[in-house]
Amino acid sequence: MSDFIPIIFFVSGLLVVTFLTYGFVKRRQYRIRLEYIESRRRLLNNNSIDEVLSQKKEQVAAFSEKVATGQLYLSKLNALLKEYKRKVKRINVGLSPPTFRFDDSEALKNNVNASREKQYECISAGNATQAYTNWEWLGSRADGQQMVEGYRLLLLKAFNAEFEVIRRQMRASTFEKAGEKLIKLAEQLARLGETTGVHISSEYIKLKVEELQHWNAELVHREELKQEQKKQRALLREQQKQAGTDIEDLDDEIAERDSELIKARKRAEQLAGGDRAKLEKQIEKIKAEKARLEEKFFRATSQAQITRAGYIYVISNQGSFGEGVVKIGMTRRLEPMDRVTELGDASVPFRFDVHALAFVEDAPKIERALHNKFHEQRVNTENVRKEFFRVDPEAVKAAMESFGIDTDWYMTVEAREYNESLLMRKAFQQAKTKSEEMELPEAI
Repeated sequence: MSDFIPIIFFVSGLLVVTFLTYGFVKRRQYRIRLEYIESRRRLLNNNSIDEVLSQKKEQVAAFSEKVATGQLYLSKLNALLKEYKRKVKRINVGLSPPTFRFDDSEALKNNVNASREKQYECISAGNATQAYTNWEWLGSRADGQQMVEGYRLLLLKAFNAEFEVIRRQMRASTFEKAGEKLIKLAEQLARLGETTGVHISSEYIKLKVEELQHWNAELVHREELKQEQKKQRALLREQQKQAGTDIEDLDDEIAERDSELIKARKRAEQLAGGDRAKLEKQIEKIKAEKARLEEKFFRATSQAQITRAGYIYVISNQGSFGEGVVKIGMTRRLEPMDRVTELGDASVPFRFDVHALAFVEDAPKIERALHNKFHEQRVNTENVRKEFFRVDPEAVKAAMESFGIDTDWYMTVEAREYNESLLMRKAFQQAKTKSEEMELPEAI
């Protein structure tokens, strides 16, 4: 009986501790609920139920908006992650992603990417390189096979790296020579891998020659464009002789007078008496100057009706106007990029990116048709001279193709100055943060 006494005391003590712990937990939960009830009571005393409900609805709406924004960012990040994983897979098998210049055509990018996809499939299937020997290393076939696989990857990376050198050195008239260099390269690598019997397969060489043809087609296209641009400049030069003046400069001056009139009229509405009368005289002078310029513009354009050729440009400025905004205009300059550069000189903080420069026989007609088509997407609905539209370049491309205009398009936005500015600000901020972290307290 005496043996059971310690057990009874232990069990009793355990029960007491259990009950005390349970009571403590319940008391804490009770206190939390009381605090919650008190906070709700205070909330109801300060606000009505309708007001509280309205606040909660606003909080739910704000949270839903945050969720939608987060989902958008998440989808973009997932797309980037998917693309990076795809590139890593190709790099791991010795096939680096192609590098394009900013002004490379979309057709070249699509063709080269499709060609690289074929090359990746060939590599993945083990057909890019071939090995004819069952090589052993110190009597181990497994170690020998591992070394052969290492040779295959090494030769493949060397071949792809040298291909990039050959491709960059190629000119429009040296495609045959570049192809010969590629064949010679494969032979040299075969001699290097002779010990293990590894060489680049004829199937993979054929795929690289196919890619080389796409790069060469782009070089040939550029040469053809140069010749075509000479003819275009000759036509525009003749047009300017007939017009006898710079139509675009007149158009810009008229737009400036329009802007001056709008500002002057707004100021006149806020003035009275002699100040208003003085400003109204100035308005009349601006009107007269505008009428004179419009008459001169009409004469110039009438003389240029025989040849209405010019360039339709589609440009954007992500740093100044954000994504999804383009400017659609026309120019009769001999060098159309002069007009684009001029637009980005002083009026906006960053230079414009060019999506298309299309030479057409009737530039005013095409420009007007594009402006009418995207009229609902105008950024400035009050002043139609402002040629900015909230539309993607792809939509403008589709519209121009529907008009029978075929030209090179550049969908990738470089935004070099804008992106460099972002990087510099980020670097300055990081340097500032680091400097603040390294500052020692005055007491030390």
